[in-house]
Amino acid sequence: MKIIVNADDFANSLNMSEIICKCFNDGSLNSTSIMINSNYLDESLKKLEKLRDIRVSLHLNIAEGKPVSKPENVTYLLDKNGNFCKSFETIVFEYYFGNNSKKKQIKKQIKEEYKNQILLYAKKLKLKSINADSHQHYHTIPFIADILVELSKELDVRFSYIRVPKEPFFININSFKDLKNYFGLNIIKHFLLNFLSTGLAKKLKKNSIDYSEIFVGVLFTGNMTFNSIKKALATNKQFQNIEILLHPAYLSDKEEKNWKNDKFKEFYTNKNRKNEMDILLSNEFKNFIEHLKEKNEQTS
Repeated sequence: MKIIVNADDFANSLNMSEIICKCFNDGSLNSTSIMINSNYLDESLKKLEKLRDIRVSLHLNIAEGKPVSKPENVTYLLDKNGNFCKSFETIVFEYYFGNNSKKKQIKKQIKEEYKNQILLYAKKLKLKSINADSHQHYHTIPFIADILVELSKELDVRFSYIRVPKEPFFININSFKDLKNYFGLNIIKHFLLNFLSTGLAKKLKKNSIDYSEIFVGVLFTGNMTFNSIKKALATNKQFQNIEILLHPAYLSDKEEKNWKNDKFKEFYTNKNRKNEMDILLSNEFKNFIEHLKEKNEQTS
């Protein structure tokens, strides 16, 4: 059995990369997802070179930042300043309610950007086989999942693993903050991604691409706690691949002052990120992961 403890957003800022490296060195983190379109990519990758036995994944990103493709080839995805501007909901609405011409444009441009991010990632890390997931889980949208399957057949770079964010439902209410997860956006995301993940898993299985059978990190996004992780995994039996997602990395004070005021800034400065870093650095969480591995080995 494989237990992946992953931190998203590596390379999004230098401080974020530093924190993730600290969680590798001093904590229970064993995987990170890399934002390949970041301005801090090369400097951040140098930090990874000093680490051993780590798993990396491509964090496909058409939600924020600038494209790696030529802007004129992905105009649908960009605002007037050349930055990604389409939300998950906007892409779903405009694709599934658009005419055939609009659908072709959207699919063609997303495929172009994903292809170029995959090729750049493989080149930078010298890989022929890659793991992948996506910023804001865009890859769970059915036609985008189809794009990944198509690219897996067309490119020399193959997918060895793709994240399927199918999370068990669980109740963990120890405070008002916990309660908000069940009456806000997170609960909607949880059920929507579970629905979309069923189709994604079928496509990956059909094409012999490995994926996460159990995922933890949606219902308590932005408010992950050790208790929520334990509750999510408490009722599950033996699985081959478990992925636990945390966001321990945050902007430094200097980076926060210079960061553009976009919709993601609040997420990257959320104080709960420090709490998630503390989870990864705690001995209690380390012991929990080790116990989980031992328990599954005994029943295998």
